[in-house]
Amino acid sequence: MKKCCRLVWALFFIVSSTSIFAQNDLSILVIDEVTGAPMPGAFVCFYSMQDAKNPIASSITHKNGLANIQHNMPLIVKVAHLGYETVLDTFKTENKKKITLSLVESGNLNDVVITGQYAPSSTANSVYDVKVLNSETIKSKGAVNLRDALSNELNISQSTDPVFGSGISINGISGEGVKIMVDGVPLTGRLEGKIDLSQINLNNIERVEVVEGPLSVMYGTDAMGGVINLITKSFQKEKIHVFTKGYYETVGQYNIDAGATFRKGNHQLSGNFGRYFFDGYSNVKTYERYSEWRPKEQYMGDLKYTFSNSKMRFSIAGSIFRELMMNRGEPKYVADRVSAKDEHFLTYRPMVNATFLYNFKNKSNLDIVAGYSGFFRFWNTVMKDLTSMSETIIPSEMQDTSTYHQFTLRPIYSMYTKSLKVGFQFGLDINHERTTQLRLANRTQQITDAAAFVSMKWYITKDLVLQPALRYAYNTRFLSPVVPSLNIKYNYRDIFTLRTSYGLGYRAPSLKELYLNFKDSNHDISGNESLKPETGHNVQLSANVVLRKDEHRIELKPSAFFNYINNKIDLKVMPPSPDAAPGVVSYRYDNFKRVVTYGGDFTISYNWKRLNASVGALLTEFETFDNSLKEQTIKNLSPDANAKIGYLIPKAEISLNVFYKYTGRRAVFSMNSSLSTGYVEGFHTIDVTASRSFWKDRIQLTLGGKNLAGVTNVNAQNVSGAIHNSGGSGGFMINRGRTFFVSLVLQYAK
Repeated sequence: MKKCCRLVWALFFIVSSTSIFAQNDLSILVIDEVTGAPMPGAFVCFYSMQDAKNPIASSITHKNGLANIQHNMPLIVKVAHLGYETVLDTFKTENKKKITLSLVESGNLNDVVITGQYAPSSTANSVYDVKVLNSETIKSKGAVNLRDALSNELNISQSTDPVFGSGISINGISGEGVKIMVDGVPLTGRLEGKIDLSQINLNNIERVEVVEGPLSVMYGTDAMGGVINLITKSFQKEKIHVFTKGYYETVGQYNIDAGATFRKGNHQLSGNFGRYFFDGYSNVKTYERYSEWRPKEQYMGDLKYTFSNSKMRFSIAGSIFRELMMNRGEPKYVADRVSAKDEHFLTYRPMVNATFLYNFKNKSNLDIVAGYSGFFRFWNTVMKDLTSMSETIIPSEMQDTSTYHQFTLRPIYSMYTKSLKVGFQFGLDINHERTTQLRLANRTQQITDAAAFVSMKWYITKDLVLQPALRYAYNTRFLSPVVPSLNIKYNYRDIFTLRTSYGLGYRAPSLKELYLNFKDSNHDISGNESLKPETGHNVQLSANVVLRKDEHRIELKPSAFFNYINNKIDLKVMPPSPDAAPGVVSYRYDNFKRVVTYGGDFTISYNWKRLNASVGALLTEFETFDNSLKEQTIKNLSPDANAKIGYLIPKAEISLNVFYKYTGRRAVFSMNSSLSTGYVEGFHTIDVTASRSFWKDRIQLTLGGKNLAGVTNVNAQNVSGAIHNSGGSGGFMINRGRTFFVSLVLQYAK
């Protein structure tokens, strides 16, 4: 009997031991999706495949973000953390020893910003008032480029020129004072002071971050009015993701995109390619080949490699953009031949950037951005034989080649001292720009700006944050100002947030403004090597009040701003130069204007289940003062308004969106013998979209109508004295008329 009992116990021990030794030692590493930092305190539950309701084990991650378990595969793992979305995943491979799961902050999944921050954080925690247009917002607008994405936003105004493209202004400060970046690398190639928004494609963009007001401490020149930072798509969860997208718009727009992303472990490689073709559009046909909106063909491609783990993230990316825009001339009939004089504008935008983020154990990080941005523009006038279709370049004054090269290096070290409740940030911002143009003095000019900046983030209490900052720069062409800023943020629970700030912004004279020498039979425009930087004082105040009851959420957001810009650079009428053609007025760039803009806006947002809506209104006062006349001031009060409403039809799973904006009457300043002004009348725009996904999100269909109010050109008064007039037939160009579009996305993810 005893031998029998011993045998039974021995068999039981052998079976138990076999079961135990068959189990895997599994480690779960939980990290933050954006920063890559390990997350202690995450609650991890483990479930068997047979019972996904009752956990077989649970654990809490340690300081290093790890949780351990011994269990057989397959296994279901659920990870939860306060303030983050819960993750549920299934693992079937027996030989897995370590699994990494990343969590995204709850609420708006894309509501995480990096522009101007110590580390990636939510918009609620930022001392800046950051506006985020995430991928869902871009999709709901049917936006193809940055011009489409920003078209309905309050405080952002756009202008269009048939040659120089779409420009922008924020809080009354024009495009020269707005910095546009991709992953922190500035875009170069401004024409007439602006970057063409229609050349900035969104097919690989995850979100657009907009900061109103100066960020000159961190980003230097051209950031006086604000910063727009386009963030490309980052590390994804799927191992494979491929897509193709087609877009058609009734105005004659045909787009095709394709892309693929592959991830293996900590490595990811992604690439995208696209071709966009626009056939041209005119509200009024002056002649058969005429297009007020010039026909254009665009090609773009990009490639990006990313490595990411719990401590660091590294990426290197390259992109190329090509656009051919044509201005077709009127046909001339000579004997049996038909010919026309055409203008070709060929543009290339190459870009390379690398980013490196390393998280140290002591809540500090090193963030390095390095990049190159190029711009090549060839302007050729050709005689086209419309019989044989051959082309011959005409020796003409209207030929030009412009090239820009900009190199950027921005290393930033950020740290936080828990005992003192103070954070510090130290950084360098080095930019070198070189340009070659036929109409520049000596053809080639260059400029270098090297700056150091420091800021302190002081948590006076857990709800009150004070952030002063200072920048000192050396410039090879002129004396740069010392740039201070101060931001204050106060929270009361989750109900009330108050932000206020003061910042000194500046804009360095461009190489064109310094060295332009453009003289022909119709022009006499000169640069000015004695130009000083524009300097601007900015004060902002904004508040957020959030009211919640059950499933209802109301947000009230009033804000106000004040800008005072001195030494404003513009063209000034000068005495005729000796080498100017007879009857041609001579102009020179000069610091002779002072500009003041101030105003306020109020926005109400409402969310309930599948419904979200908002309405906003803005008043902006513009004042321009000519320092040379000492008494002349031009004032203009402009009202704007916008509204958005979105609703998800539950059973049909159709998302409906309506966007409305009223752009008020605007002043247009002209150069005659004195400072004068004209006006562009106000106008309304309405866009409507409907979208639905099919087959587990593998197919996405979006239909919509743009500019349903049918606005094309608006009336303009007293603007004939302007050097560059964006108007066509009937006034200033605004839009391409009422159009309808369809967008179809086919994708596969694994």
